[in-house]
Amino acid sequence: MTTEIHFEGRCVHPQAGETVLDALLRVGIDTPFSCKGGSCHTCMLHCTDGPIPEKAQRGLSERLRQLGYFLPCRCVTEHSLRIEPRQAKDMVTRCMLVEVDGHASGSLRIQFEPMTALDYRMGQSLRLVDGSAPEQEPLLMLTSDPATSPVAEARWVLQAGQTVPDSLAPSAEFGLEFEVRGPFNLDYQDLPEQRPAPPADPALWQALEDGRKARAILDAFYAKVYADTLLAPFFAGVTAERAASKQYNFLQQLMTGEKVYWGESPRNTHHWMVIPHSLFDHRQALMIETLREHGLDDGQIARWTRFEEYFRADIVKDHEWPKKIGDQIYSTEGFERETLLEATLCDQCGAEVSAGTEVLYHRRTGLISCPRCAGH
Repeated sequence: MTTEIHFEGRCVHPQAGETVLDALLRVGIDTPFSCKGGSCHTCMLHCTDGPIPEKAQRGLSERLRQLGYFLPCRCVTEHSLRIEPRQAKDMVTRCMLVEVDGHASGSLRIQFEPMTALDYRMGQSLRLVDGSAPEQEPLLMLTSDPATSPVAEARWVLQAGQTVPDSLAPSAEFGLEFEVRGPFNLDYQDLPEQRPAPPADPALWQALEDGRKARAILDAFYAKVYADTLLAPFFAGVTAERAASKQYNFLQQLMTGEKVYWGESPRNTHHWMVIPHSLFDHRQALMIETLREHGLDDGQIARWTRFEEYFRADIVKDHEWPKKIGDQIYSTEGFERETLLEATLCDQCGAEVSAGTEVLYHRRTGLISCPRCAGH
C-alpha cells in the first residue's frame, strides 16, 4: 500500500525511511522548521486522520498529543496521514493569576500559573482570550524563561481602546482565572543592529599557550556537543573538526584582535536556528565544564565566556531570522527553481542530475530535489 501524506491540497509520497518533514520539503512545501531533531518544536503540525507514531509525539504535552499534534521531523510512517498547520483554536490554556501590577504605567506585568502544560519559550507571545476574534485579542509578550521561572510572566502593553478584564484589574486577587491562546512566534520585521566585537584580551590568548590549549579545549567541547541530544541536531552535515576549527579562528580574532576569521557573523550563522535561553545556558554549562577540565581558573573561565555571552542576543530567539548584511535583508526561507549549469547529485535520492535540468532547491539549506523527487 502506498503511503500518502495529504497537506494543504497536496499529496506527498514519503520515500523509505524519510520523515514527514523531509518529504514535505523535498517536494517544495514551505512549512516552518529549524533543528529537525525534535528539540525546538518549530515544525509541529496537526494530524486530522491517521495513526501517529509514538516517537513523533515525544516531548509534547499530553493535551497536544491528545489533540493530534506531532513533530514531522521525528515522524517516519508507513500509514497515510492527513495533516494541517497548527490551529490557534487548539492552543488555549486556562491560567490562574498569581500577581498583576503596572496598571498606572499602561504596561501590565502579569504573573500566572497555567492550569495545564503550556509549552512556550521566552520571547513568544500569547493572546488574551476576551471573546473577540482571535486576531483581535490583546497581545501578551512572554518574558519568563520556563527553564528557570517557577511561574510564567508576561507583559501587556495596553493599546488605545483596550479594556482590562476583571481577572487582571488592579483589584484582582490571587487565584482568579483567565484564558490565553498560543504561544505564537513573533514576526521579526526589524532585526536588531549588529554590534561591534567586544574588547580583545590578548593576555588570555597568551595564557592559552598562544592558542594550543584553546584548540584542545574546543576539540573536547565539540566531542561533547556532538554526543549531546539537544545540541547535535544543529550541527547536522558539519564535522566536529570543522566546527572546532571555525570556532577557534573566531575566538582567536576576538581575543587577539587579529583578522583571522572570515566566516559570517554569529547572528547570520545562527539566523535559522530557534535557540531559547535554556538551550544557550545548556551549551554554556558544557563549555564551562570543559574549561575546568583543562585547568582554567575561575577568572580565566569568566574572561573566556565573556566573549560568548556577548553574542547571546544575536543567537537566542524564538523564530528564524533572515540574514541581514548592512541594511539589506536576505530571505533564506522557501524554495526556488533553478536550471543546473553543470551536473550534480540529487540530495534526496542520490541520482545524477544532468546539466540543463530544472531542479527545486531550498534557499536556506541548499538541498536539491531532482524532478522525480520533487514530484514533477
